[in-house]
Amino acid sequence: MRLVYAFDNVLPSRQTDGEQLVRSVDALSRRGVQVTLLLPQAPNAAEPTARSLRDYYRVDGPFEVLAYPGSTAPTRPLQQVAHARRAVARARALAPDLVYTRNLPMLHAGLSAGLPTAFEHYRPWGDQFPPLQPLLRRAMRHPRFLGTVLHSEHAAASYRRLGIPDQRLLVAHNGYDPQLMLPALSTEEARAQVGLPPGRPVVLYAGRVNARKGLEEVLELARRLPEVLFALVGSEGDGPIEQAARSVGNVSVFPWQTFDALPPWLYAADVLLLPPSLRPLELGNTVLPMKLFLYLAAGRAILAPEAPDTAELLRHDDNAALVPAGDLDAIAATLARLVDDGDWRARLAESARALSLELTWDRRAERIESWLQSRLASLGTPPPPAIDPWSARRWLAESARWLWRSLPRR
Repeated sequence: MRLVYAFDNVLPSRQTDGEQLVRSVDALSRRGVQVTLLLPQAPNAAEPTARSLRDYYRVDGPFEVLAYPGSTAPTRPLQQVAHARRAVARARALAPDLVYTRNLPMLHAGLSAGLPTAFEHYRPWGDQFPPLQPLLRRAMRHPRFLGTVLHSEHAAASYRRLGIPDQRLLVAHNGYDPQLMLPALSTEEARAQVGLPPGRPVVLYAGRVNARKGLEEVLELARRLPEVLFALVGSEGDGPIEQAARSVGNVSVFPWQTFDALPPWLYAADVLLLPPSLRPLELGNTVLPMKLFLYLAAGRAILAPEAPDTAELLRHDDNAALVPAGDLDAIAATLARLVDDGDWRARLAESARALSLELTWDRRAERIESWLQSRLASLGTPPPPAIDPWSARRWLAESARWLWRSLPRR
């Protein structure tokens, strides 16, 4: 199978979508899929190469990288449209079996060019941005559209509501690379390596350090649990969270870590934290974070919010401690118990590690390859008749509510 993956952002980068893309491409290529990754070359920048991506992301798959000229348009939407045209023109010349993309303009351009095209994303676009629903339906009901790979059942449900047939939807959770987790370290070994103190309870968050991640609540938890050291790993500057953390004596902020440097930090924790903030729920932006898969593989107790996405993998008192998002009293009480109860932590950690064995990039690539092969084989065969749940009337009502919520408030 010859697959062209068209992307519209410059790589390598620290952005999560770049890492997710490269690890997916790497795993598919190691299965024998002939993958060519099309990337924009930024003006006055070096041309992206497969070697530079392999070195940066610590992967070794035999994928190829080709560049197309990056746009200098003054706005991001105009750049995306230009990139879609240029990438798809390059893809057409390669005559692949399919084009694969995470970008909506690329999806529309690929279908318009007559190329079998597959889409991947984590967002429930139709729910988050109702005005997009007709455009999504037009693309995803197109006869050359192969289907959508989604990162959660929560996201897939939003596309079913748009009338996208189940045959065109595949839920494939993200994963992790077991090699990056080697060598496995004891808590004591890991703390000696990264410089965290022995003998003190450590609750650790790994990821971007900013207010959008709900870290204000983490700082409040630290104030309530002064005996616990809270480690925030992933700082890229001196933003509001970093500044606020300086006034909380039991919070330490550490820089962003490279992909192979992060696992020792995870092994050093007693508890790994997904911030139990209400903010993602209020924004309708609940997604399974990439860090969760590393958390599971690290074999440490996980504290996470009750949310539609985390419920697909995490079960309270089985492989995680789940808490009501935003309820700081309940969260602090559960975290205090988790810190004090070593047997509970060990039981949750063991179940988390067992779950991780099925959540590798290789297992995911196996499922995606098989599904793409079946979709290519059925290309041109219309899906069986089904009741269309979508209606223009409901779309207009949802779009009006979305617009009202989006208006600036005085």
